[in-house]
Amino acid sequence: MDNPFAKDYSGPPPSEEPTYERAKPQPKVDDDQPLIAEPGAYPDIDGERYHAVEICASPSISSTGLKTIEGQTPFHYWYQSPLNPNRPQREQKSHFNIGKGVHDLLLLQGLFPKNYFILPDGYDGRLKKWAYAKDEKAEAEADGIPVLTFPQYRMIEAMAAQVEKDELAKALLISGTPEMTVIAKDPITGVFMRARPDVLPETMDIVPDIKTTISAHPIALEKQATNLGYFQSAAHYIDCVDLVFGEPDRKRRFVLIAVEKEPPHLVQIYQLDDEAIQMGRMLNRRALNTFAECLKSGFWPAYSRPENPILHLHMARWKHAEINQRVDSGELSWEQ
Repeated sequence: MDNPFAKDYSGPPPSEEPTYERAKPQPKVDDDQPLIAEPGAYPDIDGERYHAVEICASPSISSTGLKTIEGQTPFHYWYQSPLNPNRPQREQKSHFNIGKGVHDLLLLQGLFPKNYFILPDGYDGRLKKWAYAKDEKAEAEADGIPVLTFPQYRMIEAMAAQVEKDELAKALLISGTPEMTVIAKDPITGVFMRARPDVLPETMDIVPDIKTTISAHPIALEKQATNLGYFQSAAHYIDCVDLVFGEPDRKRRFVLIAVEKEPPHLVQIYQLDDEAIQMGRMLNRRALNTFAECLKSGFWPAYSRPENPILHLHMARWKHAEINQRVDSGELSWEQ
């Protein structure tokens, strides 16, 4: 099915579009499904389809899209989105496959390991005896199937087992429907927003999210959550659920179930701070407004705009302050 928005939302004019090689075909997805035209909760949206094609009747945006617009540029978003007719194929990243594997094993046990290609124990692609496995691996990668080494597979099993041993974590993960696609409309811009919580609880007052991490220590996870935009994601998920199901008497909460990748695979649950979520909501608001403006104009700016192509570059504030301190101490002088 052709992109229904290619005519109106094809991105920057050709003269402003960067040169790049034509993208390889995307992994096959069932894209003959009808587009979603109304807000609501949709349980039967395939995960690959959710990420690979537009599922709404007009362009929609996810938490990842909002973070890309805010943290990078609108053009970065457009380039990676279904709006780009030459959208590049998503590359497999080992750490993403591990996180996805833990997620699927805990929530979608019937699909794991069926939807993965697991290399044999002891596999070494340099040796002739593994030629058949090397060919199968290449075929799986070409089809967009996540590839795991055997040690990674065992690690995923061990991590999932530790999460299931945590009674509270297990209770959160079985409290509702996994992988429910929630479609909402932004009341200000009217654009579709989509979210796919790990679990949409039946009570819908606590939204859990599984995260794999090097360290679940509070300081380490605070840095990870800040750098990866977890607070923006939390605000987006909560707002989508609120718009579809209505705001509850008690404010919805967002919790992370963090599990460490290295043994003993410690598990720690965190509730995200309300003020930090509100800050994430502010960033989302700006990104949503930008998304709507770009859809309307058909222009997806990068770091600068045509009317101001050269940006001013400053020294980093920390270095600026350091040099000023050295001037004050007499070590450096403005006078040459």
